[in-house]
Amino acid sequence: MKQSYYDVYGRCHTITRELSHGGQGIVYRTQEPDMLLKLEWDPEKREIKRDTASNRKYEDIRLLPIPGQLHITLPQSTLRDAAGYTMRLLDEMASFEEVFAGNDKEAVVNKWLEESRLVERFGLFIATGGKRKRLEAYLKSACIISQLHANGLVYCDISDRNMFVSEERGQANVWLIDIDNLDFMKNTSKNSRYHTPGYGAPEVLGGKGNTFYSDAFSFAVSLFWTMTGTHPYAGPALEEALENLDFLEIPELDYACGSNLPWIGDCEDNSNACECKIPYELIFSGDILEYFERTFGRQGRTRRIMRTTMPEWAYILARELDRTIHCPHCEMDYDGAADPRRQCPWCDSRSPVLSVRSYRTKDGERAEPIWDFAREINGAETGIPMRIAEGFRSDSLDIKIFTLQLTDKEMIIDHLDGGYDFELSLDEGMCGSIYGRTEIRRGGKVKILAKKRQADRDAIWIEIEEQGYED
Repeated sequence: MKQSYYDVYGRCHTITRELSHGGQGIVYRTQEPDMLLKLEWDPEKREIKRDTASNRKYEDIRLLPIPGQLHITLPQSTLRDAAGYTMRLLDEMASFEEVFAGNDKEAVVNKWLEESRLVERFGLFIATGGKRKRLEAYLKSACIISQLHANGLVYCDISDRNMFVSEERGQANVWLIDIDNLDFMKNTSKNSRYHTPGYGAPEVLGGKGNTFYSDAFSFAVSLFWTMTGTHPYAGPALEEALENLDFLEIPELDYACGSNLPWIGDCEDNSNACECKIPYELIFSGDILEYFERTFGRQGRTRRIMRTTMPEWAYILARELDRTIHCPHCEMDYDGAADPRRQCPWCDSRSPVLSVRSYRTKDGERAEPIWDFAREINGAETGIPMRIAEGFRSDSLDIKIFTLQLTDKEMIIDHLDGGYDFELSLDEGMCGSIYGRTEIRRGGKVKILAKKRQADRDAIWIEIEEQGYED
């Protein structure tokens, strides 16, 4: 018999299946495809809370200064027969935990995986979007959390269970759910100690409140865990410490986060070092590993202000995403800037890459760099992000300044952003303004000057180059 609950407007919501759960409640899907139900849970009685007095706080959450159009599922209506509320979510989405585990998917199998006997290790990682989808999902999550922090709000309970992403392999639409504890930091730093087991910052586990810094710690745990398949503190030193404990009252990974154990990539102490399912040395650039060290290392554990902040995470993830190359041979993704030869670190193969770099100009001459972007050449149309002209901005993640496509003989520039004037320059010396679809013979370096309309500033210099290799 399916269980149903009524909201304050008299609408009936029938539960179909559990979607996620945490220390405070359970999120269910309902018979309505885009409607979720959050019910508070009493851990002592092991049952749903029926006292509706706490529902008032869900009404108050809607009054917080949450930026418009932010991808957060706010309470739609509270329940009249239980502690909880309804919330909307786009269909065909699931938690990061569910999507990136890929338990219902078939592992990718290719020649490299078979010959290397790595199907079991990497097959599901590729099938669930690989590095690129994970980077894009966490980038969008970081931007959402950054905008909350900019408005003085702390999320309090970041985990793989509360961040949702498109189930489709090639899509990365992201929403955050379960915002029960969202509040101003002046309140959360005093009155709350919320976390999901395994994601809690040391100070939260030590009895202090939630802050921007504890949010950033939880986010970093989720990012590292999802990308590598290994918790950042789950190494041999943790196993040894647990063996020497007679009784542990908290979850093992909470103990790990709250202890003085080094993290598995600690640059000062390698006693907890271990091999991850997905080697972090290959999946992350050196810049990102430094950001993890700032968060998980000795200083990050003891001095929270030293941790990587959410705006910093958003920026570095955008950088990493925009230079991530998908290898057509092994189907793994890699950092295209780590090796100037663009050689895949997984299978050692090389393939053609499209490189786009931008620079500010001064007095008509190229000056300091703005952004760089690289993609594998596969014949598909590639959107060049607005970051190439304006640098990183969290409110323009999906905006493209133009698109590029390489056919057998031509480079096609199209879908030019209407806010810019574009002038094309080629190695042969030809130049002129372009306004729409433009076809150029492949080969050589293409240069574009992009000038913001109605703006008193120098143009942006954009260089496009095809970097090809012979077998």
